[in-house]
Amino acid sequence: MKNHHYQTNVTWTGNTGDGTKDYRAYERCHEINIDGKQCILGSSDPNFRGDRSKHSPEDLLVAAVSSCHMLWYLHLCTTV
Repeated sequence: MKNHHYQTNVTWTGNTGDGTKDYRAYERCHEINIDGKQCILGSSDPNFRGDRSKHSPEDLLVAAVSSCHMLWYLHLCTTV
C-alpha cells in the first residue's frame, strides 16, 4: 500500500496588537500555506466575527467534499 503525506502551515495574522485579550480584541484572519502552492487567505465564518471576503473552514470543508465527490464520479464514468 502507498503512503500519502500532506503538510500545511496555518498562520494566524489577526493580531491587532492586543492578542487574544478578549473575544472582540482580535481578527480571525489567517493564511494557509502549502509548499509550492498559492497562499489561501482564511477567516472564520462571518457569523463568528470573520471576514466574509476570505475562505472560512466551512467553505473549505464543503469544497473538499464536493471536489472529492466530483473526482470520484469522473473516475466512475471511465469504468462503465
